[in-house]
Amino acid sequence: MSSDSGVMYSAASDGESSHHGSHDISHTELADIVAQMDHLTLGPKQQGHDEVLSSPLLTVPVINTSPPSQYGLFGISLSEGSLATGVTRVDSRIFHNVACPSSIFICGSQGSGKSKTLACLLENCLLSSYLGKLTLPLSGIIFHYDSFVSDSGGLPCEAAFLASNKNVSVRVLCVPTNVRTIERIYSGISDLQIEPLRLSDRDLNTKHMSDLMAVGEGTMPLYMHVINRILREMRIEQQNLGVPFKYKTFEKRLSEADLTPAQRSPLSQRLDTLESFMLGDTGKVTKTRIDWTPKSGQLTVVDLSCPCVTPELACSLFNICLSLFLEQQSPVGKVVALDEAHKYMKESDESQTLTNSFLETIRLQRHLGVRVFISTQEPTVSTKLLDLCSMTIVHRFTSPDWLRTLRQHLAGISSMSMTMADGEESSHAIAPIALGTCVCSEHGSRLAQ
Repeated sequence: MSSDSGVMYSAASDGESSHHGSHDISHTELADIVAQMDHLTLGPKQQGHDEVLSSPLLTVPVINTSPPSQYGLFGISLSEGSLATGVTRVDSRIFHNVACPSSIFICGSQGSGKSKTLACLLENCLLSSYLGKLTLPLSGIIFHYDSFVSDSGGLPCEAAFLASNKNVSVRVLCVPTNVRTIERIYSGISDLQIEPLRLSDRDLNTKHMSDLMAVGEGTMPLYMHVINRILREMRIEQQNLGVPFKYKTFEKRLSEADLTPAQRSPLSQRLDTLESFMLGDTGKVTKTRIDWTPKSGQLTVVDLSCPCVTPELACSLFNICLSLFLEQQSPVGKVVALDEAHKYMKESDESQTLTNSFLETIRLQRHLGVRVFISTQEPTVSTKLLDLCSMTIVHRFTSPDWLRTLRQHLAGISSMSMTMADGEESSHAIAPIALGTCVCSEHGSRLAQ
């Protein structure tokens, strides 16, 4: 009598019957069992192939034996031993797996190399070169906001410098009230296309309007109940009649709603802001509407830096732009990036709505075919993003609070020795990391430095 995966069969010899409760197995039945077990067995070759498809970073042996369809040079591992010989240095190269939808969280102090890392990842996705293999460049969108911009100028999103390569198309979408300033800020970068961010009726839907009116849980004011009712009624009509969302219809029904002046005041502020980004009722709408269709090798920079734009408004508009970009059906892979996220992702309701959208995007990254890169100084911007991202890249930092956050959410960091109660030793292990180097933690385990 023998057992294999819960299937009992008789191995009795000399024609003897098996014990009570079991039976002799025919050759056909045995063949069926073997075939079934083949489906339940993952061979070493298949297992290794699956690991390649799901890993954001790959080493030289993997690239040499079973490379993915698209990849690019990311860096060199300092944890593989001495780099004294040329052979060791060559074998220590690490590559970014562009073919695999993944999410990467990048954090570290100012000047530690975050922008360099983000640019490297974007280049691998958008630019075909001798540094890797990219047969079909992806299409990307990056969100940027700087509260220190003024009428006299400011700093551009560094990712826009990818336009210096003729094979990458970069366009900048900016606040309509700040077009001239943005043109001056980006004047040092050639071959850029700068457009004001304009929304049309076709860019809005029930979800976008609901997100735009974001309020905290448990604090929903009366006017939000009215808005939700109007949106539900319009949604039913849209489904029954097969018509799209119409902002004018929403505006008309809202004006007919029974609301007090005190209730209309905050609502009017939100709608006035939205309308400042909407196209007018002119015959040129089709010519001026933003095209959100992903194009291979194109990077869209949504730069909402403007004295008239608050971090809360930036989050609301980023959320709409994210949805518009991801909703487009295209065979081209997508890249979504947050630049300097700590400048606008704070404690507001709008920020939480944007965070939730990114969490949902990461959960569906394989279904959407999207790569997500989040760059921020502070890992505390969202611990949920830390938990969910495929990989975390930690650059130099000195904050004990950041260290505690990383230790609580990353197994690779928590495994570092901590002989001091306040984490001094681990903090010391991170702080001396030179510019352009980092610690990578993939799937909760420390991968390399």
